[in-house]
Amino acid sequence: MLPAMPWIDAVVEATEDLSPTVRGLRLRPADGVANFGVGAHLRVQVHVDGRAELRHYSLVGLPQEARADGAYRIAVKRAEPGRGGSRAMWALRPGDVLRVAGPENHFELPARVSQALLVAGGIGITPIFGMALALAARRVPLRLCYAARDDGELVFGSRLRAALGDRLATFVDARGERLDLDAEIAALPA
Repeated sequence: MLPAMPWIDAVVEATEDLSPTVRGLRLRPADGVANFGVGAHLRVQVHVDGRAELRHYSLVGLPQEARADGAYRIAVKRAEPGRGGSRAMWALRPGDVLRVAGPENHFELPARVSQALLVAGGIGITPIFGMALALAARRVPLRLCYAARDDGELVFGSRLRAALGDRLATFVDARGERLDLDAEIAALPA
């Protein structure tokens, strides 16, 4: 049984393969886009083997972009093998209707940030992407370390490179690159 919460319908407006294993979905909620901050997520009802289950998906991008076009964006990594939630999400087509709740934010970007080191691996880029864009727009000194298995899995890489330039460091396992967190932290100013 799913917990009681204010569920609304959201129409799948579009899907886009962001990588071989990550699919983006644009969802238009019936009640319009609610206010949210970067790092927020939606609760989504998915149907797996005839039963409703709950999944959480980070909202991708900047809140003002969602408000401007009236749609939420999420990204779903296909898990093989998995419990079926990602398979159900990947089966969605434009026009399908989902039940969603939120947004909620348990990973909020503080309002006052003097500098930042952001770290993301694989699909973990989804909440970090908006944070990086927001901090760059506020001209906060930052570095984003983004690790992935191969170049094709660096979703949002081109937009991040455009926004961050050399403040984006990528680490691709297929090229033998490794993220050294100890060195990254040691390089931070006191």
